[in-house]
Amino acid sequence: MALLILAGLVVSIAGGIALALSGGDTTTSTSDEGTGAAPGNVAPETMEDATGTRTVSVTATTAPKRPVATHAPETTGGTATIASADRASAVDPSAEQKTVVIDPGHQGPQDLTYEPIGPGSSTTKHKMSSGTSGTSTGLAESVVNLQISFKLRDELEARGINVVMTRTTQEVNISNVERAQIANESGAALFIRVHCDAFDNSSARGIHVLYPVDIPGWTDDIYTASRRAAQLTQAALVDATGAPDRGLDERDDMTGFNWSDIPVIMPELGFMTNPEEDQLLATDSYQQKLASAMADAALRFLQGE
Repeated sequence: MALLILAGLVVSIAGGIALALSGGDTTTSTSDEGTGAAPGNVAPETMEDATGTRTVSVTATTAPKRPVATHAPETTGGTATIASADRASAVDPSAEQKTVVIDPGHQGPQDLTYEPIGPGSSTTKHKMSSGTSGTSTGLAESVVNLQISFKLRDELEARGINVVMTRTTQEVNISNVERAQIANESGAALFIRVHCDAFDNSSARGIHVLYPVDIPGWTDDIYTASRRAAQLTQAALVDATGAPDRGLDERDDMTGFNWSDIPVIMPELGFMTNPEEDQLLATDSYQQKLASAMADAALRFLQGE
């Protein structure tokens, strides 16, 4: 009876819920791709699995897999996909399994119009929020994300991996759906969404990696691979930096996850609301550690580990 009641529950979404796995405190990530859902949107019930990772039970609102992407990668105006001409091999079928898409989270201008969080969904979120900013440095998260992403691109290419970037400048307007579509059209094997974190308690610090919940019709075909990529990336980042290990987070409310056809992760690389971590995130040396660790993890993932 309890299971029947549970199966019938529909609970309202008020944005993403991030479960911090370090120290038992719970934080809400600012990388929830927006600052709230449109009125009347609903979301599913949450539960915890045996590992303590929060999962979310979702019924997709559309039977088929997401529609074919219609947003073609642009090569002018900084709206960026293939990061340079010599990376054209990223769409070569012979190189498909060695291509990684990097999405530097957020952008200069925010876009507070709405888009569905998944194919056919009536639940919507802002197309692109502004992200957080550094407590000590005053740097915008979108700037730090881009700096780290450039380093990650270089590290991946040094390992013989083709790279596609969703943006290479601040002055773009590319929604979360469009970023996923760029990844889908790239022939890539992995989609890395680079972000930093924030919390209203300035003592919160550490690294955690987000990946999609297993949602039939949306993410069920990429769930297992996404989780493996998240595991490899979390371990590599913590080992390289010594940052507190906040574990893994499954999320059902990420637009860029739900529209993705390829394995996707979102490394949250530190809290810009923590003065010490904010200063670290602004340094070339720490950014390089983060980039190298993510590249090592990506290579291991591509090699099937």
